[in-house]
Amino acid sequence: MDSLRTFTDSRGSLTIAEEGHEVPFKIQRVYWIHNVPGGEERGKHSNKVSWEYVVAVNGSVEITLEDINGRKTYLLNSKDKGLLIPPDTWDEIRNFSPDAILLVLASHAYDESAYINSYEEFLQYIGKNQKGQ
Repeated sequence: MDSLRTFTDSRGSLTIAEEGHEVPFKIQRVYWIHNVPGGEERGKHSNKVSWEYVVAVNGSVEITLEDINGRKTYLLNSKDKGLLIPPDTWDEIRNFSPDAILLVLASHAYDESAYINSYEEFLQYIGKNQKGQ
């Protein structure tokens, strides 16, 4: 997880996520996830081509990422922390606080064919098997 540059004075705070600096790709799409009912999950997929940079601009959310090197869970609960999600990474997004807003900056426009929506298919795609790894 990365710390974002934040400037604070008597007028408040300004936090920056800049293409080519904190965001290491050309931004093609911006979207945000919000109003997620309690107990619901998002994600549960992998993208073969797109990079994503995510920030919880309000509230908190938990993101579990898995790639060829293993699984790791992150708690995004600060407006000045960002998480880079590379292609070929399975993501599971859960435990949204009632006020959570998750901002997503993506390197590619939406393309349904670039997604893997089955965990078993994802494991095959990255060359892992469920029992041995």
